[in-house]
Amino acid sequence: MNNDFIRLKNLEGELKLTQMNRSLGTSVTNKELVFHKPHMTYHLFLEDIVSIVPYSLDSQVVMFRQKHEMIRSEFGSDYYKVTVKWARIVTRSGVIERENMEFIVPLTDKMLQYIAQYSGLVVIK
Repeated sequence: MNNDFIRLKNLEGELKLTQMNRSLGTSVTNKELVFHKPHMTYHLFLEDIVSIVPYSLDSQVVMFRQKHEMIRSEFGSDYYKVTVKWARIVTRSGVIERENMEFIVPLTDKMLQYIAQYSGLVVIK
């Protein structure tokens, strides 16, 4: 796990799945969904999720400059727009609560299965 990720000490639900890479982490419990970015964590309750809709990015290729070379990165997940009624944002400076937020994040099929199972959302294919 990236040392710059802020861990939440008290999750209310039972941890079901965590997926991490260097720049983004996602955890799901039977009650919560957590997105980890360096120095910032987004804490969502599954009951507050309004919708999860597939989202198409213009380009899934991200270029990083490391020292004097360019590194090309492609995420293996599909992107989704997650709309929530309420979210908690945890930073090193404190905790902020916001209403009506949208997140565009990569989610794997396995993560989506857990979210669908515990959120009460209906999957439409």
